[in-house]
Amino acid sequence: MAKNVAKKRIIKSYEQLPDEMVERIKEKYPDGFDDHLITFTNTRGEIEVALPYETEDTYFLIKMPKSTASESDDDIESSSFDEFDNFENLEIGEDVADEEE
Repeated sequence: MAKNVAKKRIIKSYEQLPDEMVERIKEKYPDGFDDHLITFTNTRGEIEVALPYETEDTYFLIKMPKSTASESDDDIESSSFDEFDNFENLEIGEDVADEEE
C-alpha cells in the first residue's frame, strides 16, 4: 500500500531554473503564463510575483524577476495559492534565500 506523502513546497527564482524545467514550463504554457501568475508576500513584507508549477513530487512557486512584473503593483490581482498557505514545510531555494539576506 502506497503512503500518501505530502509534496515538497519550494520557492525558486526563474533565473536559476535548469534549462530542462524552463522548457517544461514553456510547454505547459505555450501562450504565456501571465494569466497564471500570483502574488505573495516574502519574509521582508515585499510583494513578489510567482508562477505556481507542479511536478510529480513538488509544488513550486517560481519567483519572477522584477522586470517581468507589471509596471504598477495595482495591475496585479492579489491571489493566493492554497498549497502554500502552510509555510511550515516550505523550502526556500538557495538562490531565493541569498536574495533575502
